[in-house]
Amino acid sequence: MGEFINLLKNNAVEWNEWRRITKQIPPLRGVNFVSELMKGKKDIYDLPRFDGIDFSAVDLHMASLRNCSFENCCFDDAKITASDLVDSYFVNCAFKNVNMRLSKLGSATFDGCIFENSDLSYCSAGNTSFRNSKFIKTALEHVSFIANDFSNTELLDCSVYGISSWDLNLEGSIQKNLIITRKDQPAITVDNIELAQFLYLIINNAKLRNIIDSITSKVVLILGNFSPERKTVLDEIREKLRYYDYIPVMFDFDKPVSRSLTETIYTLAHISRFVIADLSSVQSVGHELATIIPKLPSVTFYPLLVNGDNEYAMFNDLLVYNWVRPVMTYMPNQVGDVLKKIIDEQRI
Repeated sequence: MGEFINLLKNNAVEWNEWRRITKQIPPLRGVNFVSELMKGKKDIYDLPRFDGIDFSAVDLHMASLRNCSFENCCFDDAKITASDLVDSYFVNCAFKNVNMRLSKLGSATFDGCIFENSDLSYCSAGNTSFRNSKFIKTALEHVSFIANDFSNTELLDCSVYGISSWDLNLEGSIQKNLIITRKDQPAITVDNIELAQFLYLIINNAKLRNIIDSITSKVVLILGNFSPERKTVLDEIREKLRYYDYIPVMFDFDKPVSRSLTETIYTLAHISRFVIADLSSVQSVGHELATIIPKLPSVTFYPLLVNGDNEYAMFNDLLVYNWVRPVMTYMPNQVGDVLKKIIDEQRI
């Protein structure tokens, strides 16, 4: 291996010429580039840098490329399995027909690289950047993607079965025909890598489908005024709904939230069987109802009002939507009677 390391030390010219003449494939299996190329160097920060090196068809199984820099290098047909590429840096490199299974890619950078007909299955790739790169017909099965940069990256006709993806930057990316099923299953494709794992779970997990069905048939959103006096009524509504085997969800307007109030309420209402809105002494719910009701014709809204109180101005404008029921009034401490009427209507 020593003679090949010496060729690498002289960088691209001698190495590439030797490969052209001899047609040999150098054995670099298990090599540690840093320890081999740093022998005798005093500057510990003078890490290996490779520019224009032809690594095609080279066996780098279990090699350590950690902290090395590669620019304009060719890795076509190489074997880089179970290797350590942590904190490595690749710019404008070619990875065609490369086997990179089980390698560690954490915190590495692949800028402007091309992966085509390659296999990166079972790689760990947390905090890895693939910006400006291309993945074409590449296997990304069971890869762990966490906080990756895929900005301006193309993902085309790749297999993504079993991936784990969290907090990806996909700004400017192009994603098409990502295969979410195994090779022995009929191909199902999506155009979003973050959607892949969720969609597969829905399709193939009966329990998850049952959970989703349960949510949309059982959840009831409760809106109203969370002052101490009014919250007592909302708590009673919540307890009654539990008695009727529903899943009550209360939204507290008085607590700060990180997302828009209206957006959050819309999300909760969208997965609800119906919505109960207590308009008594209302403070905030008016604007939210006016925003979300026109968008949710499949959800029934039940406005309630304590006897002697008045609904807020302009609420009557929402009664033009036939999924909004007329205001139902109740006597103090008798909201359960009104709630029973609502449950009876839902059971019809």
